[in-house]
Amino acid sequence: MTAGSPARPGAGDPGAHLEALNPPQRAAVTAADGPLLIIAGAGSGKTRVLTQRIAHLIATGRARPHEVLAVTFTNKAAREMRDRLARLLGGEPPGLWLGTFHAIAARCLRRDGDAIGVPRDFTIYDEGDRQSALRRALQQVGVEERAVSPASAAAALSHAKNEGRTPAAYARAARSPFEHHVARAWPVYEALLAESHALDFDDLLLRAVQLLEEAEPVARRYQERFRQVLVDEYQDTNQAQYRIVRALTAGHGHLTVVGDPDQSIYAWRGADLRNILGFEADYPLARVIALEQNYRSTGRILEAAEAVIRANPDRVPKRLWTEAEPGAAVTVAQLYDEREEATQVAQEARRLVDHEGASLGEMAVLYRTNAQSRALEEVLLRQGLPYQLVGGLRFYQRREVKDCLAYLRLLVNPGDEVAFDRVVNVPKRGVGPQSLAELAAVARDGGTSRMSAIPLAADRLRGAAAVALRHFHATIQELREWAPGWPLTTVFDRLVSVTGYRQLVQDGTPEGDERWSNLLELRGLADEFQGQLARDALPQFLEQVALAGDVDTLEDGRPGLTLITLHQVKGLEFPIVFITGLEEGLLPHSRCRDDAAALEEERRLLYVGMTRAMRRLYLFHAFRRHLYGSPSLATPSRFLEPLPESVRRLQTSLGPAPRSQPAGADDWPPGSGGWRRSARDQVAAHAVAPGPPAAQVALYRGGDRVEHDRYGRGTILKSTLTRAGEEVVIQFDQAGTRIFCVDDAVLRRCPG
Repeated sequence: MTAGSPARPGAGDPGAHLEALNPPQRAAVTAADGPLLIIAGAGSGKTRVLTQRIAHLIATGRARPHEVLAVTFTNKAAREMRDRLARLLGGEPPGLWLGTFHAIAARCLRRDGDAIGVPRDFTIYDEGDRQSALRRALQQVGVEERAVSPASAAAALSHAKNEGRTPAAYARAARSPFEHHVARAWPVYEALLAESHALDFDDLLLRAVQLLEEAEPVARRYQERFRQVLVDEYQDTNQAQYRIVRALTAGHGHLTVVGDPDQSIYAWRGADLRNILGFEADYPLARVIALEQNYRSTGRILEAAEAVIRANPDRVPKRLWTEAEPGAAVTVAQLYDEREEATQVAQEARRLVDHEGASLGEMAVLYRTNAQSRALEEVLLRQGLPYQLVGGLRFYQRREVKDCLAYLRLLVNPGDEVAFDRVVNVPKRGVGPQSLAELAAVARDGGTSRMSAIPLAADRLRGAAAVALRHFHATIQELREWAPGWPLTTVFDRLVSVTGYRQLVQDGTPEGDERWSNLLELRGLADEFQGQLARDALPQFLEQVALAGDVDTLEDGRPGLTLITLHQVKGLEFPIVFITGLEEGLLPHSRCRDDAAALEEERRLLYVGMTRAMRRLYLFHAFRRHLYGSPSLATPSRFLEPLPESVRRLQTSLGPAPRSQPAGADDWPPGSGGWRRSARDQVAAHAVAPGPPAAQVALYRGGDRVEHDRYGRGTILKSTLTRAGEEVVIQFDQAGTRIFCVDDAVLRRCPG
């Protein structure tokens, strides 16, 4: 189609699709050429508007398909947009470029990269390839892996590249020993990439920037070709992506960007909120159109989300509204711990299915960190409720969890060959395939396990492998002899320390933090056996884990709840949403408590989660949680405080009230000022476990003196009746403060 030509056959009247749009949407679709900023609130139909603007530009002859460049942030979004365009235009428009920033950058470099020395047949290194190359680079400059791991070096380089820094600039700014080591390895790493004709994922963007900013003839050709540039999720662009957009639109400024500052949640991977907030400064002639009508959520959900996000200062003012009914109240439920939280999710899900005609496939459970899925998975499996875990492995299938469980299995059964295979060289000990083959031969000759054969085989081996195998055998043997008389958590702590596994996981990267968080979650599960020594508790623990990890009971194709992190749920929607873990230290995360900008992003993260809900929204927090491997009191998130009285319903649990619950508890707090009391007061007054049946009587009270086999004598500080039984807080004379479930602990009264 040429400029000014009629619409393509099958495309229909260019204005036909406009009739279904609301006035702001129609204005955005038909806006004149030039810079256009579309502030698209959650659920306001931004994908529809962006797609229809592309179709309108083509159908009306304002741009030919090959003159349009549309950039999305996920391949899924690109596929969806391409399908919609094909339906709108009666076929896929030929020549149109539509894809992610990385895909577009790779395409440009394949065509014109030789202008800046990039071979057209370059290989793209994934994360594993990058870490392998960095391992070689670190070795070549004499940096040991225990000082700088390839994973932590990769994270540092990725961050620096996203900021547009060069190796020389990074070296000049280096201050810590870690940064100096990385600075020395970076040029060697780049040389290894060049030798292999390879680019890593971050290089795709940086080299595209270089191409457009340094190769003027190439840049001019792209500027002349792409007369219309459209960018989705502009609030998530980093500096390299920002520079690509600026370079492509230099001269004509025909740029449409769609985004929402309130949904910027990826600063940790380089997204720069200033890009969208400064759009009008970058393009003084820009037109700004706000899409504020929400087509997704009920009125009460929107009002609650608006109350939360309003506290952020760095945002473009807007107010979402809907023609939908007010809908059900937003439920804020206070549960006892993560297990009861998960149980309440399951029970409410069943109630919604049984009594309101909902389906499990309509429900999503959102959380801040992947480690939080453990309690949810256990309860759902135990109750036979199907689920799908998005964006990650099931908790017990995660590498770090399986590794630690394999170590624990060897303490119980050193002949466990599967566990042996998994950890004999984790962390790396220099035990290669040849050494393991020799060990296996010795074990076969002696009719024993490979663990038992190590002392014999080590005599036949030479060098580092023999030393490593002897050390591994001695470590496991020492732990096996020592562990039975200690609590499981103490065994866990020593195991991850003496095996070097903690050092392997805590490598300074966000991924390392996540892996360590998963291990602390596993430790928290072990802490539930408090009061029992490992000789009895460890076999029970391993059996419990094995049963919880058995997913054979799930039926293929059966709809189930979606378990997903708040970061991963962006762009999705569900009729029913549960958000769990709304506590200080989780949401907002503990890393953000002293960083104002990070706190704002945490608030935006909750806003994104809340606005995924269409009909019902549940916000859960707990009285106590195994947050860092041991139980601790939890404070409700500060983000709950602004919720308006008109949209929320607070209660200590869902479903029928227990007999000990006071009348009217579902309407707590009475009056307008209850919620605005301090979070600590709320916990003390209301966030306790629902009372047990009246027949249950506390065995202990504050001030009682008791004795424990392991920790000696102590004083009861507090006794609480919970759904799980009586729980006591004890200040031991020599061992500090501990929390026990009376049913599990072996306590004896003693004189004061």
